[in-house]
Amino acid sequence: MKILTRPFGTTRSGEEVHCIRLEHDSGIVAEVLSYGAILRALWVPTAAGPVQVCAGYETLEEYEAGTCYLGAVVGRCAGRIDGGHFVLNGTEYQLPQNQNGNHLHGGVEGFDRKVWGIQILPRYRGVRFFRRSEDGEEGYPGAVEVSATYLFEEDGALTLRFDALAEGDTILSMTHHGYWNLAGQGSVGGHLFTTPADRFAAIRPDGVPTGELIPVEGTPFDFTRPAVLETRWDNDHPQLAAGSGFDHTFLVPGKGLRPVCRLECPENGLQLEVSATMPGIHLYTGNFLEPVRRGAAALEAQFVPDAPNHHQFPSVELPKGKRWEHQIQYRFACNGESV
Repeated sequence: MKILTRPFGTTRSGEEVHCIRLEHDSGIVAEVLSYGAILRALWVPTAAGPVQVCAGYETLEEYEAGTCYLGAVVGRCAGRIDGGHFVLNGTEYQLPQNQNGNHLHGGVEGFDRKVWGIQILPRYRGVRFFRRSEDGEEGYPGAVEVSATYLFEEDGALTLRFDALAEGDTILSMTHHGYWNLAGQGSVGGHLFTTPADRFAAIRPDGVPTGELIPVEGTPFDFTRPAVLETRWDNDHPQLAAGSGFDHTFLVPGKGLRPVCRLECPENGLQLEVSATMPGIHLYTGNFLEPVRRGAAALEAQFVPDAPNHHQFPSVELPKGKRWEHQIQYRFACNGESV
């Protein structure tokens, strides 16, 4: 296992950004940035050579100009919050409305736009990023100390561990906004997607959940058996019309670290299994992704968006003094054999 660090540029505000390269003995290589705690790239070995499977940019300038959250840790709250408005402990809060009148992925300057502190962890084959989100940052109440740790397991699985401690009552729902294309290029339309989810959160045309949790059975959202994405995403189901394709959170039964979805590329035999401790997996099929529409699929293990306004959803409230600990794990195989 090797860990290498190099400069990655300076932000417009004058902060230095570094790129940490994690090289596992299996041949899997990940590059992560202190800007946005971003997974910039991930190479997976195959018989034909390494494939770069996680979409990312080559320069810091592209990340600062980008609007698609490529590979970033997003927060405080992933997904949309209706009108940027919620009530906590009887107090109303108004967050920035940074997309179509709603609050998205933590706001104008969310976690994805911050430079995080760095702690290299050689013993654990990884790196820990950390920062303090002050009371009132992007309108959120209560200060929170947060960290995101990328580390390789002995068998080559890449784990992302989240840890947060609230200094005041707040809401929190972080995720990793990785975009995946197991072919390394082209459309992900031919990829197979599977999830054990039995329900999904219905959305309005602006992407905000309606509050309804719909059983997947008998719908194009039933991925309990592998299905090719392009055979589903333009179906005439009204929910696919609402999202211009898949942009929905699926609720996965069970608790703790468990498989929440799998992505497969028939072209080269690569498979990605995502396990997580969060209640759901959000599938976004790059319906507005630039520069290549549907050139990658975002798999965001998370809580249901707009949870503060829907008490039937798993709660994202984080009381003062309580820790928020979750993890996401990415495990690769090629033609059924572990990488």
